[in-house]
Amino acid sequence: MGSRQSDLRQAVARADGPPSRAEAAAGHRDLHADYLKAAAIAGVVCIHAGLPFEDVYRFGVPVFIGLWAYYLEKALARREPGTHLAYLGQRLVELGVAYVAWTLLYIEKFYDGRWDTTPLHTIVGGWFGGYGWSGQYYFVILFQLTLLFPLLRRWVAEAPTLPVIAAGVALNVAAGYWLFENRWISAVGDRLFIYWVPYVAMGVALARGEFARKPGLGVVAVLLLLAAPIESRLFAEHSAYLTLTVTLASLLLLMSAVAADRAPPRRPGVLGRLVAFIGRNTFAVYVANVAMLEVSKSIGFTDFAVSHAGPWGLLAVVAATMLAGLGVGWLLQMLGLGVLVGKR
Repeated sequence: MGSRQSDLRQAVARADGPPSRAEAAAGHRDLHADYLKAAAIAGVVCIHAGLPFEDVYRFGVPVFIGLWAYYLEKALARREPGTHLAYLGQRLVELGVAYVAWTLLYIEKFYDGRWDTTPLHTIVGGWFGGYGWSGQYYFVILFQLTLLFPLLRRWVAEAPTLPVIAAGVALNVAAGYWLFENRWISAVGDRLFIYWVPYVAMGVALARGEFARKPGLGVVAVLLLLAAPIESRLFAEHSAYLTLTVTLASLLLLMSAVAADRAPPRRPGVLGRLVAFIGRNTFAVYVANVAMLEVSKSIGFTDFAVSHAGPWGLLAVVAATMLAGLGVGWLLQMLGLGVLVGKR
């Protein structure tokens, strides 16, 4: 055990040193990670649009958490240790600006006129606490994880990574099936950071090169996701994100697509460039998709698509929503408001 921890400390030292040659070369992006992000945001929109078998798409937010930790770890490794807290503080401010802006927009839409009749604890814990609009809880989780990230990355460096991840998976399953029967634990729900630590640990470990990319694990992950609706039907659980199938599938997807060193990729085709573009702009789609789905309903496009193609018509709604979200992101950047869609 001692030798392994020593090896990990050496790996951390290398991670905190100069970037690798592949990273230094022209800022090449990892297309595999971009493809995974594109799939994840499509899954999020599919859930919000009401596609059947929604548990199949639950990998979206766990994957986003893992990739968030991966890129944040890479960013800190390129900076002097003395600047880490300032950088994390800047990230918190930017996240807070986007959170407040989109939350106020959605509260105005969904809760207009109900301020005076709504208890304060509902406004604070509900409207602003993760239940105000679909996807808001992601911000609540990221606030906690950003504050704790210095401790979490040190924890990953000092402890064996796989046992940490395995313990997190066990906690998720225990919470989803048993712990949430406690009303206090259930009241907090899966917004608490502890349930998302396995993905942070995986992201940090991948950034430090502890695991090599294993594309074959993606097949196993897909099979697990296909089994997710069966798990939800056969077993009572309190959070779809804490089921065993979704948790394992999300971790395996990260391992199948992400690598520490990004070698210059071959130029992808037209479809590959489109998917990669979506993957680079998922934040815009994430924050805007709820509004775009409402627009789709209000102009009758959703009813038209469903009446002509049934549930398959919702795929057209998903595609249109993602395209509109990208458009919103582009417009806000042109207006100098890129911080609202995760662009500096």
